[in-house]
Amino acid sequence: MKKISEIMDNAIVIDTHLDLLPDIEQKHRDGRSNVILEDYLDSFKKGHVDVVVSSIFVDSELLPELGLKRAMEQIAAFYRELDACGGKFVLATSAKEILDARRQGRLAVMLAFEGAEPLSAAPSLLRTFYALGVRILGLCWSRSNWAADGSRFFDFDYQGYGLTEGGRELVALAQELGMIVDVSHCNEKTFWDVVEMSSQPILATHSCARALSDTPRNLSDEQIRAIGRLGGVIGVNGASLVARFKDPRNASPADLAAHMMYEKNLAGAGVLGIGLDQCDRLNSPTMQLEAFRDVFDIIPTHDGLEKLAAALLDQGLSEDELAGALGGNTLRVFEKVLG
Repeated sequence: MKKISEIMDNAIVIDTHLDLLPDIEQKHRDGRSNVILEDYLDSFKKGHVDVVVSSIFVDSELLPELGLKRAMEQIAAFYRELDACGGKFVLATSAKEILDARRQGRLAVMLAFEGAEPLSAAPSLLRTFYALGVRILGLCWSRSNWAADGSRFFDFDYQGYGLTEGGRELVALAQELGMIVDVSHCNEKTFWDVVEMSSQPILATHSCARALSDTPRNLSDEQIRAIGRLGGVIGVNGASLVARFKDPRNASPADLAAHMMYEKNLAGAGVLGIGLDQCDRLNSPTMQLEAFRDVFDIIPTHDGLEKLAAALLDQGLSEDELAGALGGNTLRVFEKVLG
């Protein structure tokens, strides 16, 4: 068998969810610059990472009035980093740009919404964010908004609503523009409304299997199969509370591998991906809530990705399937939807 480092060097490695933009913007407000180069790039390289999908996320305390402002500030902070990086990373908006960056030895960063709140109930604003490079539309965080309703981490009885009229307009516009819809954090009603509207693959950029970690935040067996039927991908979530809800303090890479093997058995190896959702560096008010006191990153930085790869091989994933799970499957979705 090839060494894990060799497999990962040969594969394309994509993390479909990192709270990078909020972290950059916060550190810029604190007087920092070159955050990606100084705080992240070395870890990305050691973890063989080729692509990072960075979320645009706005804390609840700023909503609704300051949602659009903060989202634009996060994008502006990223562009400042991009201008100063000397070509060490690039903004990618397509599979072709990702592959070009990989050939050039550059990190590719993609931009995504984690919650439609910044669009301020005006779906047409999505065109502006598309022009700025955003290519993935995450409709919800685990809260309610104007477009759709989110899952709850702890409330098993909450039913909520699905896509609103404005949310349906937003999803239709995203599909018209050639954006990927992300169903992580969506509640059941929103999820199935999106599936009903979708003919293209969708992503659950950072989710786990509910059967192994019983929280409404995770995906049911039926949802996993539906994502597989659409040709989509599930990025396994590396946050302890998501991966091991009832015993988060003992979560390990083996738990992440178990989720992925479970999803493979339900929907095939093509559904597998990685969306670590690392949060330890993000000192946002949301992550300071008492409810999240037991949340930690099972893989704290990307240089630990080889541990997840090793756990997947130990649990029976083949080398070819591992290459798909590391990023090949996600690249297939990018090629299909983004070009």
